[in-house]
Amino acid sequence: MKVLNEPRLWLLIVGGVGALALVYVIIAASVKPGDDAPPSALTMDRSLLVGEMADFEYAFPPRGAPQIPFLHEGASVSLADFRGKAVLVNFWATWCAPCLKELPSLDVLQGRLGGRTFQVVAIAADPRGPETAQAFLDRLEIENLDLYADPRLTLATSIGGADVLPVSILYDARGREVGRLVGEADWSSAEALRLVGTAIPN
Repeated sequence: MKVLNEPRLWLLIVGGVGALALVYVIIAASVKPGDDAPPSALTMDRSLLVGEMADFEYAFPPRGAPQIPFLHEGASVSLADFRGKAVLVNFWATWCAPCLKELPSLDVLQGRLGGRTFQVVAIAADPRGPETAQAFLDRLEIENLDLYADPRLTLATSIGGADVLPVSILYDARGREVGRLVGEADWSSAEALRLVGTAIPN
C-alpha cells in the first residue's frame, strides 16, 4: 500500500495515460479526412440523399460486387473487369416503362462523367436477348451507353433485382457496393452527379 502513496508512481501513471491519449489523437487525426478533403460516398453522408437521390440506400457493411458473368458484344465479362473505376450498374428491361424513361438520364450521366475513373454499366436483364435490347437503345437514341446483357437473369437475381426493375447499384473503384436505388431516378440531376462523384477516385 505504501507504493500506491508514492507521488512519483502516480506521476508516471498519469503521464503514461496522457501519452497514450496523445498518440490516439495523432492517429485519429491522420486517418480522418481533413475539412478540405473531398467527401466519399462510403462515409454514408445522409446530406447526399436528397431530391432524385432521396431513395438511395447505403450498403452497410459495403458488399463486394458479385463475380457472375454477363454479356458484352457476345463475350463474357464480369464486374471484376471494371476494377479501378467507380461503376454505376443499372438493370433494365425492354418491358419496363420506368427503365426506358430512365435510360436517357443514364446516357447523359455517362456522357458527363464516363471515362478512365467512372462508367455506367447498363445491363439489359431481359430474356428476349441483346438484339431486342439494342433495338430499344437505338429507338431511344442512346449514344454513350454500351449494351450489356443478362438474358438468363443470373446476375440480376443474385443482387435481388430480377423482380423489381429498374435497380441501380453504385460500386467504388475497389468493387465495394456503396449503395443502391430501386426504382426510376433522373441520373442526370445535380443530386445524382454529386452522389456519384463522391465514389469516383481522384
